[in-house]
Amino acid sequence: MSVERSDENVATKRTNQAAQRIKRELEPLDRAIAEALEKQDPTDGPASILIVGREDDARNSLVQSLEEHQHRCIYIGRLDTALATASRGRFDILLVNPDLPDGDGLDLSRHVQKNAPATRTIIYGDKDISRCAMEAMRAGAIDVLCVPVSEPDLITSIELAKTSSRRDRLRDERLVRLKTICKELNVARHEISDQVDILCKDLVDAYQDMTEQINEVAMTSEYKTLLKQELDVEDLLRTALQYLLTKTGPTNAAVFLPDSDGQYGLGAYVNYDCPRESISVLLDHLCRHICPQMAGEDDIVVFDDADEFSKWIDADVEFLEDSQIISYSCRKDEECLAVIVLFRRKSDEFPPELAGTLDMMRVIFAEQLSHIIKVHHRATPNWPEEASWEDDVDDFGFGGYEGGLAA
Repeated sequence: MSVERSDENVATKRTNQAAQRIKRELEPLDRAIAEALEKQDPTDGPASILIVGREDDARNSLVQSLEEHQHRCIYIGRLDTALATASRGRFDILLVNPDLPDGDGLDLSRHVQKNAPATRTIIYGDKDISRCAMEAMRAGAIDVLCVPVSEPDLITSIELAKTSSRRDRLRDERLVRLKTICKELNVARHEISDQVDILCKDLVDAYQDMTEQINEVAMTSEYKTLLKQELDVEDLLRTALQYLLTKTGPTNAAVFLPDSDGQYGLGAYVNYDCPRESISVLLDHLCRHICPQMAGEDDIVVFDDADEFSKWIDADVEFLEDSQIISYSCRKDEECLAVIVLFRRKSDEFPPELAGTLDMMRVIFAEQLSHIIKVHHRATPNWPEEASWEDDVDDFGFGGYEGGLAA
């Protein structure tokens, strides 16, 4: 059906839009993850080295050899200055002589190991430096050089330290970036979860709307087919009320029809729980008071309060106390062809969705009733050659159909 196809298109469009929105939000995160995990060569570029030691031949020799290999060197002679410099900058390697004029160089190694664990420390000194090798390792040093040291040994030690430092630093940077990405992913996950929930709700709503519309179309088609088979007013009323009861459940129902003078009479009724001895009086009372009010009313009227209903029709309806009342007119070309009243106790109130069903049914009922009126008029021997629909109704009365369908 066209209704079903339309709803399917809407649901598909919403699904595609949500999927594209999710994809757009995840693409930056995917790129960030890829960048965080991509391979990098930690040995690229010169090392950044902080050399701490007295200004002597040993230190000058180290500085000269390292600068010849394009390494960036900063050389400092005191422990306090070195601590401040190490705290402010980021170095790949710390080249330290334990014998400093204002303290022990190993204290600097311990400080760096605690605050900048990616920085590698190498201890250098004269031939007696090997005696403190164990203490140097405990302070975080990775190598001990006895100066003078051959240039190949120095460069090899520096390159190993640089590679180790940069790998650790790269790992730490990746971890920081991945933590940030994880937080962003978590936020995106919640947002996407909310969007999926909204999408699922939209799909459920669309499916429910589609199902309701399909059911309405099926019901309308079924009801129209049943009524089209009836070409007699009494048969039409009987079929219409029988089908109506399948939608409302057990209820009191009355159909009032106008005659040629505009006066209403009972066409058919169903008695559900009214006393038989008073049903005639009740229906006559309703006919006299509610029909004139409903004849010009386009909407379906629902009352849960008998006092409000009494005020609306300007009549006492004590007999309908504690009842829910529904009334509506069946109109064709702005003319009221029938007034239908339904009522039963509020403890068994009518479902809210019944209003939409009644609204469709009354249109079909009015069309078939109008068709029967025209057919009956054309069957009379005095049918005029040219007659309007208004003439048809004025000349036809329903006074002969005051009998009822007693339930």
